[in-house]
Amino acid sequence: MKNGLRQTLTLRQQTSAAIRKFLGGRGYLEADVPVLAPALIPESYLEAFETTLHKEDGSAKAYLTASPEAFLKRLLTKFPHNLFYLGKAFRNSEPTGKMHNHEFTILEWYSVGTDYRGLMKEIEQMVGFIAKELSVDIGVDFAPPWEYLTLEEAFQKYVPSALPERLDRPLLEPSELFEKHYVQYIEPKLGAQGKPTFVTDFPVWQSPLAKVNPDNPQAAERFELYIKGVELVNGWTELTDAAKQKENFENEIGFRKVMGKKEYLPDWDFIKALEKGMPTCSGAAMGVDRLMMVLGGYQSLKDVILFPTSSLF
Repeated sequence: MKNGLRQTLTLRQQTSAAIRKFLGGRGYLEADVPVLAPALIPESYLEAFETTLHKEDGSAKAYLTASPEAFLKRLLTKFPHNLFYLGKAFRNSEPTGKMHNHEFTILEWYSVGTDYRGLMKEIEQMVGFIAKELSVDIGVDFAPPWEYLTLEEAFQKYVPSALPERLDRPLLEPSELFEKHYVQYIEPKLGAQGKPTFVTDFPVWQSPLAKVNPDNPQAAERFELYIKGVELVNGWTELTDAAKQKENFENEIGFRKVMGKKEYLPDWDFIKALEKGMPTCSGAAMGVDRLMMVLGGYQSLKDVILFPTSSLF
């Protein structure tokens, strides 16, 4: 696709339409949930936009959400049905570059009665469907099955064996080396051999909202999808145990304090909703701008976002 405003507008419209067509055809219902929230799911690596909400009876802290997760899961506790959200999300302190924007379009969806492996199969079909609807040819074979690697397999395959500081047990070694090795040696190779790649079974310490893999207690039932070295989807089998989720929240809050990061009001109402019972399900978040960038053959999010943050501030 050539650069130009018409091409960008058309790409965005066709991609959103294809997503809604695919999910609607599978019985999903779209949920228009708030992007302004009084509290957040605590996550050690995310920074939020904070503001003050003024009311007649006073004022309160408010945040722009990085994900619709808390609201969608609350809906699931009341209405156990396949749901999705397609709209804006926000992350502060994002690195500047080709792959990040402080305001972005996210697709987040939840499949009831499905684990992470079932959801990955659905994603194979979804992304293939979108690519077909857009009539794109980017040198990628979207026909299932795609490539599947566990995180440990990815480390063994792509991190040089002669590296002096090589991590032998990535699931058990939370450190800066983990992120360094993953970004430098692994990510660029994922989905770069003509097929999209799923990386599965990430460390429990890195997956506070995901269910633990019963076959490997150090790993969570979590995955990421890559095409041409670009991360497009992050998903997992949802943790439905309210007590364990509360414990994970407290751990994440502790991590933020140790790292000297800003404290946000935790969403304890989300824990209360979980205590009422949430159905077994899996969920995932897709960076829609990134998907459009990859399928459109672009190299930067600036090519597919009409008003990128860097052009405004």
